[in-house]
Amino acid sequence: MKRIFFMVLIWIASGGYVALAQDASDPGLPAGYWALPLPAQGQAPESWSAIEARIDPPSCAECHEDKYKEWRGSFHSRAFSPGLVGQLLTYSKQDAQSCMNCHAPLAEQAEAFEAARRQDVGHRSEDQGIAASGVSCAGCHVRGHARFGPPQRDSGVVGMGDPESPHGGVLRTQDFERSEFCAACHQFPLDQAVNGKPLENTVEEWKASPQGKNGQTCQSCHMPQRQHAWRGIHDPKMTASGLTATTQSLADKVVFMVANTGVGHAFPTYVTPVAVLHAVLLDEKDQPIMSSETTYVIHRRVDYLGDAWVETADTRLLPGQTARVEIAWGEARKARVWLEVRPDEYYHQAVYSSLLNDLPGDSQARLLISRADDQAQASVYALFETTVERRAR
Repeated sequence: MKRIFFMVLIWIASGGYVALAQDASDPGLPAGYWALPLPAQGQAPESWSAIEARIDPPSCAECHEDKYKEWRGSFHSRAFSPGLVGQLLTYSKQDAQSCMNCHAPLAEQAEAFEAARRQDVGHRSEDQGIAASGVSCAGCHVRGHARFGPPQRDSGVVGMGDPESPHGGVLRTQDFERSEFCAACHQFPLDQAVNGKPLENTVEEWKASPQGKNGQTCQSCHMPQRQHAWRGIHDPKMTASGLTATTQSLADKVVFMVANTGVGHAFPTYVTPVAVLHAVLLDEKDQPIMSSETTYVIHRRVDYLGDAWVETADTRLLPGQTARVEIAWGEARKARVWLEVRPDEYYHQAVYSSLLNDLPGDSQARLLISRADDQAQASVYALFETTVERRAR
């Protein structure tokens, strides 16, 4: 079963996408920029200072403290998570690399983790070296020690900066501002599709959305003002900003609807999260009458049956689509409705539960998976909770 969990957790494109600059003055990203795994940086120029040659995030913070603080609060910084590491400890080096291609893509990170594994301390973040930084600054901005970044904020200038500036200057390109920049890890290949759809199809969903057609990029929502926070479905405020909830109190029933009005891709885009519309009647003490509760589940469910992956449900909301749940009043005078969001539901229900059954009780891998499962359960939250009163007849 280990191989099944591995493929569900990280089923990624291995070749990567190379964004193409559209402005003749823009050099664009070099060929192979997103070929995964990323090659080792090699030797930095001898003239560089020690801090210039380093690629660990704390070193980057010496000059980019604001971006470092934003990154520290993001899921990118936590991509080398207990749930991932707990599984990697049971994998071969080759299988581990397939996961690290996106969760810790630098060759130096794989080397650091394998060194920790050889010393039997791979489970300890303090011994994982640069691997523990997950999707770090260098994963997006450094290739062969050369630095790359977006156009200058105020002027929009692209091209190579002053080679006498720190770390030899920065090559600036508009490719950093295009959704395709994110595709290497957030757009899985079609040849790894289930029921004709890649497990993560975010960039293609975006292209077909009103936001994509209007030029509203991934960065405009997930990196506003170039913030390195990448807020997503784990963030209630971010999730609520892309949805519109409507509640109707009719003579015979309550109707609760949630529409995908601003997500810019399917809600949710990946197979891991689940969202559930709830409606329940309340008694005279405003306590829920649990036998009356009705729900509607929004998710994409895939299962490994026999020797193949199959899609058993796909009720996700594409841009513009609406889900609804309704409940008859009966004798009740009030009802409560809400949207429950479970960002890590597939890991909790399918991956972690089985691993906790299979892994030895005293193993470091099991301890990490147990911690990850606790985090998954703690990530659940509710949106749009409303108490509805029955209309007078």
